[in-house]
Amino acid sequence: MPDQNVQSMLERFTWRILANHVSPWELEQLKKRIERWEDWCAEFSKLAREHVRIGTEAAAAGRRLTAGNAFIRAASIYHWASFYFVHDQSQFRAALEAANECYRKAAPLVSPSMELVEIGFEGSKLPGYLRKPLGVERAPIVIFCPGGDSTKEELYDLGQHIVERGMAYLAFDGPGQGLVSTKLKMRPDYEVVLRAVVDFVSARKDVDASRLAVGGISYGGLFACRAAAFDERVRAAVSVSAWYTPAGLYAHMPPLGQIAIEQYFGPNPAEVQDRITMAGAAERIRVPLLQVYGGQDKASPPEQAYRVEKEVKGPCETVVFDEGVHVCNNVQNRARPLIADWLAQQLKA
Repeated sequence: MPDQNVQSMLERFTWRILANHVSPWELEQLKKRIERWEDWCAEFSKLAREHVRIGTEAAAAGRRLTAGNAFIRAASIYHWASFYFVHDQSQFRAALEAANECYRKAAPLVSPSMELVEIGFEGSKLPGYLRKPLGVERAPIVIFCPGGDSTKEELYDLGQHIVERGMAYLAFDGPGQGLVSTKLKMRPDYEVVLRAVVDFVSARKDVDASRLAVGGISYGGLFACRAAAFDERVRAAVSVSAWYTPAGLYAHMPPLGQIAIEQYFGPNPAEVQDRITMAGAAERIRVPLLQVYGGQDKASPPEQAYRVEKEVKGPCETVVFDEGVHVCNNVQNRARPLIADWLAQQLKA
């Protein structure tokens, strides 16, 4: 019988893991092998290495797409290896570093290829990846940011939908996310971070920054809304399972979550949560906004979206999948194409 921490993680995050590059069979095998929380990172890392092997053999045989996709899958699994595993910083960092190495290997092999980028911010570098649609010159661009405990690896599949519709796509790890969390922590004014990313994109000649949208999942959705409120260059925004404010959530988190969130938010996570809000920002949004929520999401229920919708000044569409969980990971085959189609319409891709 798995220990309490393992059971809690699997109960809370099974749909999220399945929606991001771990197959149902693989997860069933992991459930059989992981009995102690101390084994979590090692077992996920072992699975990731198997996909690295598949990718390496495929690359040697000239099967570029198979290789690239295997490395992408391995990177995502390394992300799950590191997920909440912050008590062992050696394993935590090793898994995230391995994920970045998998992206380095995948970058020239996937189609369209990835450009790995580093965006300067407050003396640090924010790692990300840029993908541009094939055969489109100066495509409109969509910037997506992860949530409070996620990384850019969780945004790859959504990006594929977006790129297939003729838009460029940039996802990145900001303060509090991935390896950046070892240097910079989550901040209530995350729009400052997104402004630096928009600056980076706007300086490029190979994308059309006059047609630029921002989006995010969970906390990233709230931050995308704040960016739309305070950066006049943003033409549209997408918020997936976010909040008007997450104030007060810390007290209701399970013990493992309270430990992990200090890695992402710093030593006073409750204080940071309480300062994250759309108050004074929602009323400044005048560009089109799409909100996508899950009706079964207890963490960020649709009532949070309706609070935002009530205050924004621009066109706002709120879509609720009645059966959806957090970030609609159990209905991602419906939610992700919907988001990509909406963005293509807004940016005239």
